[in-house]
Amino acid sequence: MMILLITQEPPLTPDAVATGNAIRTTQLDGALRRGGHTTIQTWLVKQHGPHKDAFRNRDELRAIIIRLRPDAILVAYWELLEWLPFELPQPVIVDFVAPRPLETLYEHPERVRSDLQRMQNNLAKCDLLLTGNEAQRDLLRFTLLQAGFDLRGCEPVLVVPLAAEPAGKPESDPQTNGWTLVSGGYNWPWRQSGEYWQAIESMRQAQASPALQLVLFSGRYRLHDDAPQPQSPRKAVPGNRTQGLVPYSEFSRFLSASAHIGLEVAHANIERKYSQSFRSLEFLRHGLPLICNDYLPISRLVKQYAAGWIVRDPQDLVDLLHRIMSQPDEWRNRSENALRLVAEALNPDVVAKPLLDWLELPAKAPQLPAIQPQPSSVVLQKPPWPQQLKQLAGLARCVTLSRIIRPQPGDNVLIVTRSDLFPSDHGAAVRIVATARALSQHGRKVGIVSDDRKHWWLFADGEKQRCRLPFWLRLLSLPRTLTRILHFSKAVPRSNAFLYLPLTDNSFFWHCLYVGKKLNAGILQAEFPAYARPCINAREILNAAVVLVEHNVEYARLKAQVAELSAKQFRNLQAIEINLCNRSDAVICVSENDRQRLLDDGVNPELLNTIPHGFDPESFNLPMIDDLRGRFGLPDNAVLMAFHGTFYYPPNRDALQVFAEILLPQLQSADLPFHVIAIGRNPPVETPHPNIHFTGSVEHVGPWLKACDLAVIPLREGGGTRMKIIDCFAAGLPVVSTSKGIEGIPVVNQREAVISDDWVSMLSEIKDLAGSRARREQLSSAALEFVSEIDWNTIIRRYLDIFSRVRRTVR
Repeated sequence: MMILLITQEPPLTPDAVATGNAIRTTQLDGALRRGGHTTIQTWLVKQHGPHKDAFRNRDELRAIIIRLRPDAILVAYWELLEWLPFELPQPVIVDFVAPRPLETLYEHPERVRSDLQRMQNNLAKCDLLLTGNEAQRDLLRFTLLQAGFDLRGCEPVLVVPLAAEPAGKPESDPQTNGWTLVSGGYNWPWRQSGEYWQAIESMRQAQASPALQLVLFSGRYRLHDDAPQPQSPRKAVPGNRTQGLVPYSEFSRFLSASAHIGLEVAHANIERKYSQSFRSLEFLRHGLPLICNDYLPISRLVKQYAAGWIVRDPQDLVDLLHRIMSQPDEWRNRSENALRLVAEALNPDVVAKPLLDWLELPAKAPQLPAIQPQPSSVVLQKPPWPQQLKQLAGLARCVTLSRIIRPQPGDNVLIVTRSDLFPSDHGAAVRIVATARALSQHGRKVGIVSDDRKHWWLFADGEKQRCRLPFWLRLLSLPRTLTRILHFSKAVPRSNAFLYLPLTDNSFFWHCLYVGKKLNAGILQAEFPAYARPCINAREILNAAVVLVEHNVEYARLKAQVAELSAKQFRNLQAIEINLCNRSDAVICVSENDRQRLLDDGVNPELLNTIPHGFDPESFNLPMIDDLRGRFGLPDNAVLMAFHGTFYYPPNRDALQVFAEILLPQLQSADLPFHVIAIGRNPPVETPHPNIHFTGSVEHVGPWLKACDLAVIPLREGGGTRMKIIDCFAAGLPVVSTSKGIEGIPVVNQREAVISDDWVSMLSEIKDLAGSRARREQLSSAALEFVSEIDWNTIIRRYLDIFSRVRRTVR
């Protein structure tokens, strides 16, 4: 079996400072390999430089999983689950050896509630958890139930303790060299040991002898740089020796050559009672008897094997040290017992046996059924009379309209969206129209309504037809001009106000009712969040289900792109979007990144689905544009770089500036002339560079892309998934892009596309591709293979599966 290890940091090396997680991963990796499994490790590169086996974002991790096709995935830290794709076919194991929420309680108590919610959401992605002890396992029970695990007859938690291997007896004789006590590690706010160190220093000063010293290894944890740190032990206890964190091999050598007793002591708290200390095992495996508190989980083994001593408070420690120093033979016996404890109870292969047994027949964890909440039998209180009147009026309208309309919902679909769909020359329009056409080719009639008060569109058998709305329908809403005036007076960014128009314009509701009844629509599909509101209002009347399609997480996109958006506006738009998502029957995201963001911000995970962008094969089978160079008066040897999109969109405008100010000036010294073919509507009045040529709106983008040599996507901002990448792949065009430009698409760098966030490197890649037909053909072939399974006819089956599920719920 091939197992993919996903970790926070690279594999442990002797010359690096070791973290407990790195040691734990090394132990599990070794046990899995000795158990006959193949392992491959990948890690997150936030603090480290790029590496071929590492990943920087969800897309790269997803690409690694697709490329390797592991049989199982082992995640070394629960927060890394956020980077995993949803609904993986492989079983996912997470190592939960540290009680992280309890640690957060001491680092950032204000984050505990949100972290617990994050943990609950993310644990739903895994199938098995590993803990270091029974207490940690029991601590997880209710969280697993909340995450959806069905615990009836299922044990999704295995106790796999931290392991160790004997490193040999201590080399130093304390009677000859004096007693050296050792402790330390990272400075954690939940580990308060100062009074113990002060007691040792007072004892040392009272003896007036160098026969006793305490060495404290101390430093910051590099993977949590924002964690608050206490004062260093040096300042708190001047007489003790404080040592900075050292490489793992040096630390091991010090324990063997110079140390005699390991200390794991601190004041009791809730985190300590569940923790599993890597330090303690390092001391024990080097033959150092351990002095530890009685509340620690490791104390049971220490007591059972007489591999050290148990203390309750600092005075206990002082009394114990006097006894030990006067009876060195007891120390020698307990040193031997420490090595025996490690060999018998902490052998890596022995402690990993439960995991190895589970891998003999791995399985996805059973989930609790999603049951609609039933109304409780409690006495309801009456709201204030104005609210009563409003509720009664809404109920009366719903009942009256239901009786007038008498819905007979079928399998047909009504899409509620913006009006600028034709020509379909921007990403949203392409997706909406392609969805409607593909659904209609699967035996469903599809209607599209917008704020157009005169017409709606009907798709049947792949063909579209423009239909009229009755005049009387207009009389049910405020005049369009007045509606726009009212809408623009609200606190929404003017540049994106159209996305929120249904919150003001109730003509969407009446269009929804009229066309929904005419079609016998069973699905009301809202494209963009605010368009879900009229669908939700019409849902009960039409007895239909509401599906919301999120082209972006709009509040996050606006925060990134609209500088004038205030914090209050952001919170309001976020609340509106989350609320509408949760009131829908299903939510479709275009990328795993968007789905994770909505999950983190409070959308019910059972509603969330991911359906990526697709492409229309017929459009890309059209012949390329003839003599594209001649149209713009370009030389025959000109290298044509394609970039397409809607050019009023700020990220696309910014990309044009990158071409004009960075890429094209540097390419002027190349052997070949480079030109940009900018395909799409709303070009700027003047070109920002003589070598950028605009086509304006085009009916089909495929023929224009096929006439170019390569695509360059220098995006620095934006949201959602890049349809332009899918289009370029479908056209067989080699792609050079920033990571932002290809976000949401799980490609392997240098296989389906070239990804670079450094302009110098990108320029070099562009020149190399321009001069190598073989390299261009290699990228083109891989890109075509990538998109072979995401044409709209294939993608639409995912819509149909969701429709089938939500219609069963409504019925």
